[in-house]
Amino acid sequence: MNTEIEHLADNNVRLTITVTEEEFEPAIDKAFKTLASQVRLPGFRPGKAPRALLEKQIGYEAGRSQAINDSLPDFYVDAVDEADLDPVDYPELKLNSGEESGDIVFEAKVAVRPVVKVEGYKGLEVQVDVDPIDDESIKKQLDVLRDRHADLEDVDKPIADGAFVTIDISGQIDGEDIPGLSANDYLYPVGSALIGRELDTQLIDKKVDDEIEFTDELSEQFGDNAGAEVEFKVAIKKVQTKNLPQATDEWIKENTDFETLVAWEEDTKKRMSNLQTLQAQMQVKQKVMEALAGIVEDEIPESFVDREVQARLQSMASQSGVNADQLQEYLSSLDEEARNEFDENLRKDAITAIKSDLAVRAIVLAEELVASDEDLEAEIAKFAESSKEKIGKIRNRIKRPGVEKQVMLDIAREKAINLVTESAVGKDSAGNIIPLQLEGQEGEELAAMANMLSGMSHDHDHDHHDHDHDHDH
Repeated sequence: MNTEIEHLADNNVRLTITVTEEEFEPAIDKAFKTLASQVRLPGFRPGKAPRALLEKQIGYEAGRSQAINDSLPDFYVDAVDEADLDPVDYPELKLNSGEESGDIVFEAKVAVRPVVKVEGYKGLEVQVDVDPIDDESIKKQLDVLRDRHADLEDVDKPIADGAFVTIDISGQIDGEDIPGLSANDYLYPVGSALIGRELDTQLIDKKVDDEIEFTDELSEQFGDNAGAEVEFKVAIKKVQTKNLPQATDEWIKENTDFETLVAWEEDTKKRMSNLQTLQAQMQVKQKVMEALAGIVEDEIPESFVDREVQARLQSMASQSGVNADQLQEYLSSLDEEARNEFDENLRKDAITAIKSDLAVRAIVLAEELVASDEDLEAEIAKFAESSKEKIGKIRNRIKRPGVEKQVMLDIAREKAINLVTESAVGKDSAGNIIPLQLEGQEGEELAAMANMLSGMSHDHDHDHHDHDHDHDH
């Protein structure tokens, strides 16, 4: 088989593929076997009639025509693999010659993935959204602990925000009590808006033995009664404030596993640091992909962007449980400003995704990253464990033509992403460097949790291997 490649505009290529008569002969044999299962001849079971007899009955032309229809896509895939091209769409196939006899010559026009070069992908600085760890954040954690052990103290003074009041409350709609809105000796934290903002407003500056009546509209948390007007009656029976204990070494020893306040603070800081690092780790991969897109300077062909936009629209429709027409109907109902904003964001996200993917593929080439047989077996074992399928069944599925190549490429791409991620520098909004390595036993437990979550996402990616191959080739 001989293949000539012509590069066209917009990252399209035209392959002119020549299959010699000798190479084409097995396809004709296979076609006649297919026809034999469809044609009944006296004395032969379906599929068992010899080719020579079939040629006499239905003609050589029928078998050749069947062979052309069946085998051209396979010859195209072989030509693509041999030329190491990376198609991103189905090809347009056109038979030039060989319909009746001789060599088969056909054309295949298809869009291929652009190839870019990237530099500066090691040591990328990415901003992660994490809370700073400072004296104030440690104090907030201490206040939470003190609050957990706080006592309520009776006070004889007007109610203020943050106080706790014991009340008898009744709520009625059209004179009927509403379940959940009537209670005796109900301890209510003022300012919580658990029942409604108006109750908090009415309680401010009141005292024990005061009674108040007011009307308020129920919020959405009240389900079917949301929006209904309720007549409230409230009797104030007790006013209390929270008495927070002093955080002394003695109190810390009595209420925690630590001997001193300093020891508790040091452990809390380490725990918060590990949590901060985990948060950063969970963000950094996405942030790195965005940063990679930023270092791709090549212009992306419009057809490529349009294809990605359409794919995202289809995915959006699928995730929303609607079909493409219903999604388009919804988009058409948006006003001009909202629709323009939607289209702009969709296109921007599509370009970012394309550029980051192209950058990763470029890094695979630049770093000469490949997936070994051991990597493939590990991937198969991991997927078998998560899917509860037998390893042999998964291995056979992956060994299908083209699928193994796609899986190996995915493994190499993951290596490229890990390479960039491990060298990345995470910073918070103030420019402080955020460590990306967890410490201690708790750090190991958090890391295991993060790996499990990452593995669930990674396993989900495998569901697309077969689809990716079918689409790309």
